[in-house]
Amino acid sequence: MKKSIIFLLLWLGISGNSYATSWVKLSENGTSKLMLDKQSVLQQDALKKAWVKIEYKTPQANPELLGKEYNLAKLLWFFDCGTQKSATSQVFQYLDNNLIYSAGVEAKNAEFIEPVPESDVDIAMRHVCQTSQPAIPAKPMENKPEVAKSAETSTAPANPENIEKNAPKTAEASIKKPELTAVKTETKSVVTAAKDAPAKAKPSMEETHKTLWAYEGKRGPDNWGKLNREFVSCDIGQNQSPINIENTVTASLKPIRVIQQFPAKDILNNGHTVQVNFKEGNMVALDSSPYQLKYVHFHTPSENKIHDMSFPLEAQFVHIDFKGNPSVISVMFKEGKANPGLAKLWVQIPKKEGESIALKGRVVPSELMPENHSYYRFSGSLTTPPCSEGVRWLVMKTPMTASKEQIEAFEQAIQHSNNRPIQALNGRIVLE
Repeated sequence: MKKSIIFLLLWLGISGNSYATSWVKLSENGTSKLMLDKQSVLQQDALKKAWVKIEYKTPQANPELLGKEYNLAKLLWFFDCGTQKSATSQVFQYLDNNLIYSAGVEAKNAEFIEPVPESDVDIAMRHVCQTSQPAIPAKPMENKPEVAKSAETSTAPANPENIEKNAPKTAEASIKKPELTAVKTETKSVVTAAKDAPAKAKPSMEETHKTLWAYEGKRGPDNWGKLNREFVSCDIGQNQSPINIENTVTASLKPIRVIQQFPAKDILNNGHTVQVNFKEGNMVALDSSPYQLKYVHFHTPSENKIHDMSFPLEAQFVHIDFKGNPSVISVMFKEGKANPGLAKLWVQIPKKEGESIALKGRVVPSELMPENHSYYRFSGSLTTPPCSEGVRWLVMKTPMTASKEQIEAFEQAIQHSNNRPIQALNGRIVLE
């Protein structure tokens, strides 16, 4: 954070003349409004940068500051229009116009990533990269070394409002990599249905899976790696999931911090599983990074095992961080008392492949998770093609219960088992 503050002071010290902000609305939905300061758009070599702000209609939780909320985020985004990639450099969060959080990273340390289609970053990038408005020219900084030096040694606090209004006019080093170690923000990443995605978007995972792989026969798990060159990790990967959790190493695992108050919006039968998609806002803080819950899907019997024990049902909560990295929280269900959350979901369970239904009842993630959040942790992969590795897995130790009728209802909906066989540990360690 000290380096971040120094950078902010340096930035403030080398900013050029101020200009009047001119906010234009780019998009608005039921949860937030995205605006861009068109006067802040700057051309910098092959890059463009601009200030944006996201006004939230309900307060958002900051996973890094327990108990802190914000309803306005102001961010400096960089765009590589040629490669259609972007990076976040500065973040300021406010609650009723009071600054509660700020963080930043030097642009030269940034790594550009491709935005999720129809996310706020994607919408802003399309506007900035397609606009014909002439950019404000950048000023060279080689004639101002004394300003930079004084800014680095200054102890005066940075004023984010001044930073925003006095957008940098100096050419910074080319942006290569955003390790936003200080930027822990909840910038929205909304994944829309494939039918709403732009024409350039890749086919959805559901569309790809439907035609290329299955859980049995010639397109079953034993042959996944041979069906498509993009599935090669299914064959040669060394950190594959699921696993049998047997020998573990005791470690000081931090309690997971979760926000689970935003309800599910629809339920889908994609032919491989039943998937429940959630509205934005549900988060988990893991390794000092916020992950947003996208959806939960189910497997019967369970894919992971605990001490060689298989369960009749497993729920996998898929979370994504702002770089697109996945983390999965797994919850086992044993046969017993009916689960209230499943009861509200299954009353609308789609029984036909490809069928999607908008949910009428309110179901929040906590209804499908145990109160005891103790867990096992290991590094693994997706359990379906392309079997990509680098997935953080957290398997809850305490199982939930589901009635025999609820388990059978899921089996009848997909009409086949949908668990990938157990994969070799290959020297991996499971922590608890």
